[in-house]
Amino acid sequence: MKLAPRDVGAFLKQPDRQAQAVLLYGSDGGLIRERSRTVIEVLLGKSYDPLNRVELTGAQVKADPALLPDELNAMSLMGGRRVIILRDPPEKIDSVIKSAFEGAKNSTYLIVEAEGLPTSSALFRFFEKEGHLAAVPCYLEEGRDIETTIRSTLSGFGLSATHDALMYLASNLGNDRLITRNELEKIALYMGEEKEITLPVAMLLTGNNTAENIEDLCHSVALGDASKSDKLLAHLLHEGIQPVAIIRTLIRYFQRLDLLHGYMKSGQSRAEAMKMLRPPVFYKAVPVIEKALSRWTAGKISYSLNLLLRTEKEVKSSVAFPSLLTSNAILALHTL
Repeated sequence: MKLAPRDVGAFLKQPDRQAQAVLLYGSDGGLIRERSRTVIEVLLGKSYDPLNRVELTGAQVKADPALLPDELNAMSLMGGRRVIILRDPPEKIDSVIKSAFEGAKNSTYLIVEAEGLPTSSALFRFFEKEGHLAAVPCYLEEGRDIETTIRSTLSGFGLSATHDALMYLASNLGNDRLITRNELEKIALYMGEEKEITLPVAMLLTGNNTAENIEDLCHSVALGDASKSDKLLAHLLHEGIQPVAIIRTLIRYFQRLDLLHGYMKSGQSRAEAMKMLRPPVFYKAVPVIEKALSRWTAGKISYSLNLLLRTEKEVKSSVAFPSLLTSNAILALHTL
């Protein structure tokens, strides 16, 4: 069964009440890992026996198709329930999962973490169709969703943020749920007895984070600064940022430029179009976006999005040279 976003919260409180296994799919790897951890703690408890948690990779299951059925049927050595986590499932794994559950004789729960899995895949259709399985979407947050997550997380620390600080955080976080929460935890530790986060504090504590560095790369690409783009890309890759995360951020950046062009074509002024975006353009980035709008026509943006989407697919499907594919895509954008 496919769960709607509004039903996910209730499902995560009792995941085994509706399903024997859950597929966590979508573009936000951090949210996938967060929800996977939630399911594990609900089923096993927060202080669970590590032996009752088994992690498998798609490569392992592909090399040994009997591995997953064996693990689903294995009994806990020390007693208690077991959870199997399958990461990066290979193609045609749906038939393996189906046969594994047909022979399963205990309550072992299966979590499949599938970042970037298309909804056209056989695995998604299998989880969507079967009533004893659940497919949970985990997509990158945008607009008011990011703001809501930031507000609720800060509230949990007993903190609030000024409007400018909230807008800044929303513009610089959100590429990955875990990164967002880690950054907010860092701010909470810094705040001490202070309860309201101001813009200077938000800028001070997130000024060098990954999200902003990737945003700087987007700006340099949009403005045609190839030399700066090369340096920023090299820095991000050196820091361990995955090429697919860089490509996806560029896609969202150009999608926002495309939205702005659409608003302006419908009669909005440039300033009015900027205010319509969610999250809105951070005020320090407004001059950069204005220059980018002057440089990029709607046609060039459409071409760029097709290029980036094609590169994303190639990066995810290629076992070699994802960094080179990303670099070549950015170089191609600079030639437009």
